Amino acid sequence: MVQTSASVDPSSEVAIHFDSETKLFNALQLMGLIGSMISLVTALFSSVPRQATWYNFFVSWIVYCTSYLLIFFAGHAYDGNPSLSLCLAQSSLNHAASPFSAACALALVIQLYLNIQATLTRKSIRGTHYYWHIVLLITPYVIFVVLMIESLSLTLATNAKFSSISYCSLENPVPGKITAALVVVLVVPILVVNLLIYLSFRKHSSFLLERNYMSMFVRVSIFTLFGLVSAIVGLIFFFLNQIDTNSRKVRVGMNIILAIIPVAAVLVFGTHKDLLNLVWPFRREEPLPPVPKIHVEYVIESME
Repeated sequence: MVQTSASVDPSSEVAIHFDSETKLFNALQLMGLIGSMISLVTALFSSVPRQATWYNFFVSWIVYCTSYLLIFFAGHAYDGNPSLSLCLAQSSLNHAASPFSAACALALVIQLYLNIQATLTRKSIRGTHYYWHIVLLITPYVIFVVLMIESLSLTLATNAKFSSISYCSLENPVPGKITAALVVVLVVPILVVNLLIYLSFRKHSSFLLERNYMSMFVRVSIFTLFGLVSAIVGLIFFFLNQIDTNSRKVRVGMNIILAIIPVAAVLVFGTHKDLLNLVWPFRREEPLPPVPKIHVEYVIESME
């Protein structure tokens, strides 16, 4: 039977204690949200074609940042007293958003690896690989919906209690542990695939002499570091059990680190020349070709 005894901890004193950290957290999330939206919209007007996994990647960060900013947009970011319905919605979104972003990042990296292999072998990515492409697009959304339902069901079926500092957090540790564990499970393959990409480039070092490939290699390498950081933070969250003053300090610090990742995603994948030229046209040094011969980062081309 569904219980209605869920409540929000009146934690205004705690929220005030972490006021500066909360402001920093919200600022980073806003930067990630605005940057992701600009990157996504700008890409729609670019002459450089991009695959759906790239768009999914930025959609996931928009969802991620929005989920953590719900009480900010509702005007309760600093009073520690959001409504129960708002906390219920935010908690469910938060538990689903992190694995959603990790799954979209994994899909993007796998797609990148498939593109590289197609380029190196001069074979078209068709047939079986085409179905893999569909799986890469759909799976993150399946994970997102399942985790939202799981979190919402657990909250409504138990005597749920929320605490609110930077955002509404369910004090029942089970959904949080599931989220943290799943993020780690998804990030580890990202690191493995990035290693495979590195080995592919090392085996075909001449590719690095081309500007596009060097840019891609650097961007992937940088984002791999942030993937490693998120895996470490996920492990810390998984083993962090108690909800007390010390654990709150650790959680706030870890959340600020995680809030940097959407900003990093924008800086790494949203700063390609064609996007920057559209946002800041006065930076344009030379016109981009309307249809590039091959953009292995995003596009599956039929190699003849």
